[in-house]
Amino acid sequence: MNAHARQSTVLLIECDQDSSALCHRLIEDIGAGCHAVCSLAEAEDLLRHCTPDVVIVDFELADGSGLDLIALLRQGAQHRNTPILLLTGEIGAHQLERAVMMGIYAFLAKPFSPEEFTKLVSSAIADEAQRVRNSDE
Repeated sequence: MNAHARQSTVLLIECDQDSSALCHRLIEDIGAGCHAVCSLAEAEDLLRHCTPDVVIVDFELADGSGLDLIALLRQGAQHRNTPILLLTGEIGAHQLERAVMMGIYAFLAKPFSPEEFTKLVSSAIADEAQRVRNSDE
């Protein structure tokens, strides 16, 4: 269990139920809390009441693109530096470049291994905890 994860909250936006269930379980296995939603609308609503430490968003959602959520997060000061992991099975070079320019933490191609996912989420949580510690000093 990651020491930083015990105090961390992850927002997971994934419309595929099987993938969402797997990611949710892996996030909880490292000790973090997880809010899982399946649409941009649900994510936007949750973000009004919750400040996640890490956001994981699928590129293709039923009601839009994960890039739309990334743009929304980067507009506000509250989420400007939040680590965002972008999940997708398929993405064009232009769209990936746009996501990188928007400041994603990492990109994870589907299908991914549980170990790869866990390592990446744990790293994002640890980096965010370090960033918060440094800003508090």
